[in-house]
Amino acid sequence: MKRSSQKHQLFIGVLAVVLASACYGVTPILSNACLRGGFPESFVGRFFPGGAFASAILADPARAVSNETLVCFSMGIACLLSLISCLLTRKRLAVSGKQLWQLGLFGGGALAGTLLLITYAYLRIPAGMTIVINFTYPVFVALAGILFFRERIRPLVFVSLALAIFGIALISWAGLSGEVNAAGVLIAVLSGVTYAVYFIAGRRADYAGLDTGVANVYITGAASLLALAIALAASRFTFPQDAVMWGLLFLEALLGYVVGLRLLLLGIRLLGSTPASALNTLEPAFASATSMLVFGETMGLTKGLGIVFVLGAALISIIALRKKAE
Repeated sequence: MKRSSQKHQLFIGVLAVVLASACYGVTPILSNACLRGGFPESFVGRFFPGGAFASAILADPARAVSNETLVCFSMGIACLLSLISCLLTRKRLAVSGKQLWQLGLFGGGALAGTLLLITYAYLRIPAGMTIVINFTYPVFVALAGILFFRERIRPLVFVSLALAIFGIALISWAGLSGEVNAAGVLIAVLSGVTYAVYFIAGRRADYAGLDTGVANVYITGAASLLALAIALAASRFTFPQDAVMWGLLFLEALLGYVVGLRLLLLGIRLLGSTPASALNTLEPAFASATSMLVFGETMGLTKGLGIVFVLGAALISIIALRKKAE
């Protein structure tokens, strides 16, 4: 009976992480649709031939939102959804002053930086590739532990770093032949660095012990305000023009920061953080698959090998982090 219960728990945990990865794999498509003002004609014609709905979701550059607006509204909606959830479950929203500024700076600031960099990369390289390169963040987390927190040097860290560098080099080499924009690769790598900061802060900052839903209210709220400030300062604020754009922004916030997050947390609780994190590397696989389906993106041999090496580096880094915790 006990073994049956463990198998059921394992199944539910794996299913939760796979579904979370699928949610996170869809959000880049929604982001790209917001940045382009809808979906490409080839995709719409293939899956929604004719009709008012097809016309409504067809890409129109005139209604496209800016990168900063995308992050501002998606994070704002996520903040509102998280707040409603906390109020319905009667969670205590009060935090200390120190927790508040850390939530704003290390949480919201790092998250906004990550999302902005990712959206800038979307304009230069395929969405699936961007998410794959962003998954170098476990490597940067492991390196930060050595450089800033005096953690013991482990051979696995250097193996993961070498694989990540080699994988990015292969992807960049594809860029030199005209397949990939090298600037987009660099921006995606920087998004991995900022996401590592966000990840480390979630473990080490004073707000690490806060309820995830409560912390999410402050983090997404701060990220939204920061993106708004950047949009206004750069004169790039663009208000969503119609129900389709609002719907895309709402779906991105719901899937990425409510449904996906809760599924991932459930998977972590049932499986443990390391197995769940390793399984979550399916996210870039889903992102790549949906990018090819929706936007017709292609993957050559060199680029494909680079992606495999980057994901391998992420898995090894996760293993190294587990060994450190033991």
